[in-house]
Amino acid sequence: MTKYFIFLSFALLAIFAFSCKEPVVNDPPPTTEETIKTLSEYSLVNKLFADAFSETDDAAKYSDEQIDGNKNGTKEGYPEITITPLDATTWPKNVTIDYGTTNFLCQDGRYRRGVINFETIGFYRNPGTVVTITFNNYYQNNHKVEGTQIVTNSGRNSADNLVYTVVINDGKVTTPQNDIIYYEENTSREWVGGESTITDVCDDNYYITGTQNGMSSDSIEYTLTVQNRLDIMVCCHYIRGGILDVDMEGLATISVNYGDGTCDENAIVTILGTEYPIVMQ
Repeated sequence: MTKYFIFLSFALLAIFAFSCKEPVVNDPPPTTEETIKTLSEYSLVNKLFADAFSETDDAAKYSDEQIDGNKNGTKEGYPEITITPLDATTWPKNVTIDYGTTNFLCQDGRYRRGVINFETIGFYRNPGTVVTITFNNYYQNNHKVEGTQIVTNSGRNSADNLVYTVVINDGKVTTPQNDIIYYEENTSREWVGGESTITDVCDDNYYITGTQNGMSSDSIEYTLTVQNRLDIMVCCHYIRGGILDVDMEGLATISVNYGDGTCDENAIVTILGTEYPIVMQ
């Protein structure tokens, strides 16, 4: 975090000193500290919702197998997955992923508690299937996650990979310090790796395109547009590759480059043509 704040502080000072772009809404524009905090919070909330998607994605694949085998149960003993009704012909189905009331260390290294609920109108791999995700006292690493995610199977693309659209409405994260962050998303996720190994969640690889937006705990609004597709590996704690354009009220566009596919915490922020290294949370 020290490296992140040092380099990003200089970068943002450059914006305030030299940018000729007119403020979009805010007057005056966000302070340096508010901008740094906003980018840090975006990184956090994006990962929380991406991880919730991955957990649901894994449970939906598992549920398909359970329905075929006509049995409820758990995966490797935990969390408890319940499917109602449990047959292969009645739709929609309601599925609960129950992590319990105390923190549980999951396969991807995150601690979770509470419940993820989702309703699905068909088998996860069937084109046209829509999965609607909600949360019930759900926490990841002691951050409370709320909102609605709608995942739609759009079928296979020209590369024969399944593509899912992901819409997040009324996303809200409450931190352990009781800061509240709002988030929404409209993206497309191409499943480029791991489809053939359903039981191994860690080899699932997605390419993400689209837009995201939100509001920080300091009420600073932002919009993010994927310039070059983001490379996500489920069990990597960081975005592995791709480029995001970040538009924040009153500031020039910021570019964030996550690299070429290596799973590490390093990224590059480009402001007014100058590159600054950052360390992701």
